[in-house]
Amino acid sequence: MNISYLKSTDEFEELKKTNSFLVLDFYSQDCPPCERLAPLYEKMAQSFPEVKFVKIFRQEHRVLAESLGVSGSPTLLFFKDNLLLEARLSGYIEEAEFTAVLEKMTGTKGFGSNQAEFTTDFYDLCIIGNGPAGLTAAVYGTRYKINQILVGDLPGGLMTSSHKICNFPSELEISGSDLTKKMFDQVTALEVPQKFARVDSIKKTGDLYNLILSDGEIIKAKTILLATGTKHRHLNLENEKALTGRGVSYCATCDAMFFADKVVAVIGGSDSANTAALHLAQIAKHVYQIYRGDKLRGEVVWIDQIKDNSKIEVIYGAQVTEIIGDKKVTGLKLSQQGGGEKEIEVDGVFVEIGSEPETTLIEELSLETAAGNFIITKADQSTSQAGVWAAGDITTNSNYFQQIITACSEGAIAIDGIFKYLQAKK
Repeated sequence: MNISYLKSTDEFEELKKTNSFLVLDFYSQDCPPCERLAPLYEKMAQSFPEVKFVKIFRQEHRVLAESLGVSGSPTLLFFKDNLLLEARLSGYIEEAEFTAVLEKMTGTKGFGSNQAEFTTDFYDLCIIGNGPAGLTAAVYGTRYKINQILVGDLPGGLMTSSHKICNFPSELEISGSDLTKKMFDQVTALEVPQKFARVDSIKKTGDLYNLILSDGEIIKAKTILLATGTKHRHLNLENEKALTGRGVSYCATCDAMFFADKVVAVIGGSDSANTAALHLAQIAKHVYQIYRGDKLRGEVVWIDQIKDNSKIEVIYGAQVTEIIGDKKVTGLKLSQQGGGEKEIEVDGVFVEIGSEPETTLIEELSLETAAGNFIITKADQSTSQAGVWAAGDITTNSNYFQQIITACSEGAIAIDGIFKYLQAKK
């Protein structure tokens, strides 16, 4: 495979000279988007053999990363004929946008995936999503001896980006990545069939659901459990995407170390924003926390710690109207309640304003939803579509509490309902 790991800056200079097409992947430790990107990076290396793909461990090559304006993990840089192209990708990178950049750079379509090479597998249940709900469901599915498969592209989902979890039973304190590993190791030990891919499309034919995976494979299943979780909300500001990886981040766990002894801002006022601010305060020189409300929300213990931390300055009643910067973030423009604007100088901004469901599969299955596109589920986690269940943060159950423990419980409840459904069909 045409992938190598960079050893030195001198090697990087040589790679630029000897390869017409070069892609750099700056990755970090404890970085969920980096883990999600890894199999896609390998797929692109196979699809575009004329391109040299290089992985760069950012912690070992900090000076090189900074010289290229990299301040987020993962960040992909593209070189053609020794020149750095304007296009760059960062954060949760999608296959379509990665492919589009490579096709434009090389002028070719790549080999792509050939579905004819894959066989079609049949299961009683396909669990889509390998976050807390999906992983728990897989454990219970094993106990019920359901013929199942677990499909997901990021074990742990958004849980992996949690700096500290202090409310999960049996764990006094644990990081999201460590809790993910424990759950994932249990599922692996139970020998649950798994596919590390995304489900791109679902169609129903007769009594079976046909699932097309991102690698081209087809899975047929009698029932489906949607446990796809949610995705980060964006500010939807004009240059937000352009500055992602250049100071804009959605994962403090991944990118905090880029901002050692610098000034950063956290946008949001709930638990995810509060814990991000506390984590960044251990590394950055000063942390602004910007919230549109008049008081922070969430667990009181985090709010109390923020109040006692002299490095965190909370700006209430304010909304970000502009991210200032060209090649990197240099500041924020704020609109304040009651009128008036102000600007603050920052080196980085961490967006923590909540999450929302990905709607593609929900729409394909024509599921009934509530405000915000959350799936309406019954007591057994079944949906409006026969043979389809949902669990975790994408549902209306658990009073929208959206906690790891409630996602786990919904996953377990869903399996009980699916088992009874399958038994009745025999």
